[in-house]
Amino acid sequence: MPGVVRCAGVHALGVIAGTLLLGFAVFLSRPAAPAPEVPPPPSAVDVPARGSDRQWDLSGARVGDDGIGFFTGEITVTNRADRPRTGLFRLTLFVGGAKVAELFGQARSAVAPGATAVVELGLGGKFVPGPYEVEFHEAFA
Repeated sequence: MPGVVRCAGVHALGVIAGTLLLGFAVFLSRPAAPAPEVPPPPSAVDVPARGSDRQWDLSGARVGDDGIGFFTGEITVTNRADRPRTGLFRLTLFVGGAKVAELFGQARSAVAPGATAVVELGLGGKFVPGPYEVEFHEAFA
């Protein structure tokens, strides 16, 4: 009788091993999961923007949808002061005379006198399509 028990044990191990191999083969043969949906790339448009505040000149602005429904953008500013400095900027956007967003950005590295810097803007709120009018302010010298 011990031989019968031993054969049954070996047979049971064989069945378990076969089941595991079959399960692994099924796992490998299943189709790959669909790739997650990627949001569309950010869209940005040039906005007619000129202005000066506290010896900073605004010479250009781009704003758009960040791909998930919020404003993003960048401005080009020139330091007209006689010393290097950083700046914190606010760009207010209007559509048809109504304020739709305020975007904020910071020139973190000191901008030399007469030099130009591109500043990224964020915190603009929910995206609203243009055309836009802008108001430019430098918050701190």
